[in-house]
Amino acid sequence: MLGEFVSRQSAAVLAARTRQQAQRLLDFDPDVVRACYNQTPFLLKHRLTEHLGFSLPTLFGLCRRLPREQVKYRVGAIPGDTNFDASFTRFSEGLTLDDVLERFEESKAYICVYNPERDPAYRPVLEGLLAEIAAGIEAIDPVITWYSTYIFISTRDSVTPYHMDREMNYLLQIRGEKTAYLWNPRDDEVMTPAEKDRLLADFDSRRPVYKASFEAKSMRYELRPGLGVHHPFIAPHRVHTGSDLSVSLAFTFRTQTSDVWSRAHAFNHVLRVCGLSPAPVGQGHLYADRAKAVASRAMRGPVRLLQRGWRASAIAGLSRP
Repeated sequence: MLGEFVSRQSAAVLAARTRQQAQRLLDFDPDVVRACYNQTPFLLKHRLTEHLGFSLPTLFGLCRRLPREQVKYRVGAIPGDTNFDASFTRFSEGLTLDDVLERFEESKAYICVYNPERDPAYRPVLEGLLAEIAAGIEAIDPVITWYSTYIFISTRDSVTPYHMDREMNYLLQIRGEKTAYLWNPRDDEVMTPAEKDRLLADFDSRRPVYKASFEAKSMRYELRPGLGVHHPFIAPHRVHTGSDLSVSLAFTFRTQTSDVWSRAHAFNHVLRVCGLSPAPVGQGHLYADRAKAVASRAMRGPVRLLQRGWRASAIAGLSRP
């Protein structure tokens, strides 16, 4: 799995370290966080624009020294309803990383750097962000258990197609401008309970798809350098680069509570495959979701065997005349 797991002890140390810092990279308004976190998107200010690591030459140097599987690229301007997970394969034909880096704007390219926190030069600033986020949400959503970061470098009119992450996210704009569209993940028209269950249970399945009827329900946020937007848990989103080159950082993370939700969704998915209609996750008391999460962990081995059987049955069915 991409990203970094965070032990309980490490999370406590990071949160304590941040409380002692005078200068911070993120400006959290406690009242806004308390009212909006994991409920609805909200804007926040940051100071990453002052960090030299996010200049274009330094970022291109990062792209050249990272393992190739951590640097994905494609043309930037693609349809907003494209399958997100297939977009780099589908729209990178004829491009090489060297060409993209040497003729970035001319290539009208889009680069995503996966897990820059693994690079020694970037790890300190990204661990600093982790510590600040952990401290910022500590009162309402302890403890961060995992995180993963992504740097997006995009030319004008680039598009990050509609999709949803399987965690929470802060998208921080560092250079240029972007428009972020987000949707309410609790809206059953946007994502049905069954779609959410499958999203968190089967990482190989396609994420829930965009429909034109969703557009009127989108929430629009204009991002400029120094501004970021919070994405609640599994909130669908689509992002458009403005008329100039853009650099932004996505900081995705999970917490103990979101881990409970994820496991409860996975348990629900198993029940649905068995023909049952479980109560949706998040609509009852958290104790019910915790019970499902415990059951999900206990069933992990048997469920994997069942999944292999389901896949084998499906393949056998397809092979029959």
